[in-house]
Amino acid sequence: MTARVGFTASKKIGNAVSRNFAKRRMRALISRQSDTLVEATDYVVIARQAMLVKKFSDIEAEMIGAIHALNKKMLLRKADIKPNSST
Repeated sequence: MTARVGFTASKKIGNAVSRNFAKRRMRALISRQSDTLVEATDYVVIARQAMLVKKFSDIEAEMIGAIHALNKKMLLRKADIKPNSST
């Protein structure tokens, strides 16, 4: 099972052209980092205004950091979940 990723850009981002631009950038960033996504996990990426004006490399660095932090948090949470062993 692979990771699933959803993208959203609200009207606060701007017109349809701006929202589509933001979503294209997010898709490109995720496709570059697809090997770091945890399998069987759903991710939701939400566009912000900065997505339209920041340099791609700056956004990519932030995205890498966010993915690593999320993965670490999820792996720790999964380690805390113990199977129900009621007999």
